Amino acid sequence: MNDHPIQIEKVSRSFGKTKVLRNLNLSVKKGSIYGFLGRNGSGKTTAIRMLAGLITPDEGKVQILGRDPFLAGAEERQWIGYMSEKGIIPTNVSVRRVLQLGKDLYPNWDSGLAESLRQKYNLPLKSRIRTLSQGRQRLLAFIMAIAPRPKVLLLDEPAANLDVVARREILDEVLGLIRDFESTILFSTHILSDVERVADEIGILAGGSLRVSESLDSLKDSIRQVRFYGFPGAIPENAFPGSFRSVPGREDLLVTMRVTGTVNPEVLAGLWTCQYETRSLSLEDIFVELSLHHEA
Repeated sequence: MNDHPIQIEKVSRSFGKTKVLRNLNLSVKKGSIYGFLGRNGSGKTTAIRMLAGLITPDEGKVQILGRDPFLAGAEERQWIGYMSEKGIIPTNVSVRRVLQLGKDLYPNWDSGLAESLRQKYNLPLKSRIRTLSQGRQRLLAFIMAIAPRPKVLLLDEPAANLDVVARREILDEVLGLIRDFESTILFSTHILSDVERVADEIGILAGGSLRVSESLDSLKDSIRQVRFYGFPGAIPENAFPGSFRSVPGREDLLVTMRVTGTVNPEVLAGLWTCQYETRSLSLEDIFVELSLHHEA
């Protein structure tokens, strides 16, 4: 149980007639940072809200630290930090009041950490939340999520409205939480450079289910874009097993595929008596290719 504090098993969830998640399986190892990627509307926020105990699945099971987060009591909930995609802090209260509320609610609240981050992010104690910029409101929400020193931290688009310096500071704090407390972190973001900087494992969500879930190094090492050309005739259907997307040209075929020991460009080119060339892909390239594959 403790080896994988975050677990989603065969989860489906619909809103009205729209099915957002389809038989989703996801597991995050203890002490790791999981980059949760997907296009807008792919179901990332729905999955994170389930993990935070805010909504329930129609089918399947969601567990945080071995428990259903929707049924978690106050003592269990203190171990789950959550920063939502949209601000949920009341805007008519002061920064001081919000931080005091955190201290009152969480027995493990780290007042020293909260105060040091407040000063670093230049959040005046007397300022009401509505007077802060959207970026500074996001930074306050991050303090509220991290100051209890949670065992599991869920971050939904934490970098929204933040400049590059503030984003870097948040990532540094996330790494510190891993280093000092072996916390487990799942975060979604559209800023793929942030993912590449800190994530141990990458999950790409499309069509309500994970297209891939593996280490960043494995992902970049195994997925290639290959151009095959010089075919002797029509390209047979399913000629390229393990491919994510194929784009035929007049005299060639561009294939995004997972390369293995037995399914690789050299073997396939020999099978179809053609030539080939390969190109390595960045995380952004892989994300686009897998997303386009789902839409194809």
